[in-house]
Formats: sequence, structure tokens, C-alpha cells
Amino acid sequence: MPVLAAPPAAARPVLAPIGSRGPVEQAVVEGALASAGPETLVRTDVPQPDGSVRLYAAWTDGGGPLADHIDRVALARGLDAWSWVEILTHSARTTHRGRIEVRAHPLRQVLADVERGHRGSEEYRAGFARMLADDAARGGRPPLSGIPAWPGVGPRLWHRYAGDSFTVERHWLGR
Repeated sequence: MPVLAAPPAAARPVLAPIGSRGPVEQAVVEGALASAGPETLVRTDVPQPDGSVRLYAAWTDGGGPLADHIDRVALARGLDAWSWVEILTHSARTTHRGRIEVRAHPLRQVLADVERGHRGSEEYRAGFARMLADDAARGGRPPLSGIPAWPGVGPRLWHRYAGDSFTVERHWLGR
């Protein structure tokens, strides 16, 4: 029986760059949304060739209005960016699709933490404040006075959205 050392050239798949990573990224975001339950914030971090990260945030059925409600409650209770980090870390269900990281946050769990006024560790909060101050100093910016306000989990605080699309896209780290 003959041994085939390498597949014939015709058997190799033909892959040609199309110049845009967008369709693949959108497919990953849509797949993550399809696998998440209702009232969920789905955050997808897609590393870019230049070292930046493209962040997609999308909400499943009922998630957008619930997330906006959560933001109103959090701001009324004076929760800050460190509380946001702690609460979202606590609720995250993280999966990976290659180098792409997907975090699903069931918003009812986030709401429960916000309603009880979860502020997180004061020791870690102080470290976060130091990190922000060091970053401002290295960047030549004036230091922040304290920790920034709650950045939000809903589309109204995160970004305005176009039409019926509840997907937000942001670029950060290097862009």
C-alpha cells in the first residue's frame, strides 16, 4: 500500500484574507449571545493584531432595559468603578473561543449585588485608587480625585446605540 507523505496540493483548503476581521468577530458575538440566557450582558474581548482589544457588549432579550435599571440603582446608591469591578467579576461566567474571551453576566445576579450595595474590598479599592493615580502620573494627566463613578452595565451609560442594535463596540488599549 502506498504511503502518502503530504496531501496533494488540491486537497489543501484555500484561505484568502478578506481584509476585515469584522464578520468573524460578529459571528463570535452572535454565537455567544445565542448561548446566553435572557437578561444577560455578554462582553466579548477580541485581541487585535496591533495589540489593542476590541470590546463588544451586547444584551440578550430584556437585558438592555434591566441593565439600564441596574445603572440607575447603582448610581443612586453611590456605587463606584471598584464596586463595578467586584460585582461583574462575581457574576462573570467566562469562556474562551481561541484568544477571544467571552464573559456572560446574568443581570438578575448583578441587580441583587447592586441592591444590597456591594462595595467590595476596601483594601483592593485602595489599591485600585493607587493604580489609577500611578497611571495618570505616567500618562502626564492630573490625578483623579477618588475612584470614578459606576461605569454602567446598560446601553445608555456604555454607549448610545444605533437603531435596534444592542451591540456596543469599543476599542481600547493601543487605539
